[in-house]
Amino acid sequence: MNTKINNIQFLRAFAAIAVAVTHTGFVIPYLKPVGTFGVDVFFVISGYVMARICATDSRFFFRRRVLRIVPPYWAATILLFIFTYFYPDLLKGTRAVPSELIKSLLFIPFAKSNGLLQPLLFIGWSLNYEMFFYVVLGTSLLIYRRGAVWLAGGLIILTIVICRPFDDRSVVAQFYSRDISLEFVLGLISYYLCLAVPERLAVRMRLPMLVLLVASMVGLVLFEGLGPQVEAPRFLTTGGLSFLLITSAALLSRGGWDTNAAAAVLVGDASYILYLIHPYCEFFLSRVIAKHAPWLNIASGPGMLVAVALVVLVAIAVHVKLERPTIAFLNRNFGGKRKSAEFAAGK
Repeated sequence: MNTKINNIQFLRAFAAIAVAVTHTGFVIPYLKPVGTFGVDVFFVISGYVMARICATDSRFFFRRRVLRIVPPYWAATILLFIFTYFYPDLLKGTRAVPSELIKSLLFIPFAKSNGLLQPLLFIGWSLNYEMFFYVVLGTSLLIYRRGAVWLAGGLIILTIVICRPFDDRSVVAQFYSRDISLEFVLGLISYYLCLAVPERLAVRMRLPMLVLLVASMVGLVLFEGLGPQVEAPRFLTTGGLSFLLITSAALLSRGGWDTNAAAAVLVGDASYILYLIHPYCEFFLSRVIAKHAPWLNIASGPGMLVAVALVVLVAIAVHVKLERPTIAFLNRNFGGKRKSAEFAAGK
């Protein structure tokens, strides 16, 4: 069973571009900065996709996720470390300290010199949560394969409960006490909710689900942009809207309305690379190119559009020429696919 749903890939593209926009510093008139909700969308998608994988073929789940996530992240982190070593004054809060490099590569949370809980590659903080989710789900598969998804959800909740009393004494406890990791659980729920909807009913629900999808996308932008005064847990606000977004997209696919927009799907395929490299493409445009062409200031409308276009093009090139063949090679040789195929063939 193919684990890729085009609608979900479209939402990956939407999420990655939203994050890229927020890091340009561009602000829509009359609104506050928007785009950080892209991380919430990614987390709910991750929960949804992992539940789908576990329900179909979970034999090499953890191995394949490591091969998918770790090599690009390590490469980007090591390149950043080398750059920072030779140009220590260019990046604020990022230092070429070996201990911080090791912690970053091992997905161990730590406080940087600026006080933020971020690895060297600052956007990698979200990958610390992703890897935590993969470890919890992989462990759950070893303990109780049939109910691994719900065991993993329970372990995530238990981790938050255990870490909360110690969040003022430990950086690690502070990091894992945040409720944002509950968005993975929302993704798990989304998958099983969609699975419970018969295909015939999903067909009849297509129009309302399309309305819900559009409303959720607009809602995410407006919620962040208007900045409501009421404090509420993140997993209930942008996380809840992301849940509605992913659920409506998945039900549309189940009902036969899966997008055929090849360009959007390609950007979704390249979204991980886009997420990793976008701050540094924007940094180059802002610090180098915009000095000679001020209209390319990335905080302006035109500059932001050029920056996002540049990031998308570079991400697609890296994905097609480097990431895709590398992941195929790693999966073929280390991902268990060859062995499982040989076993099925009786070899």
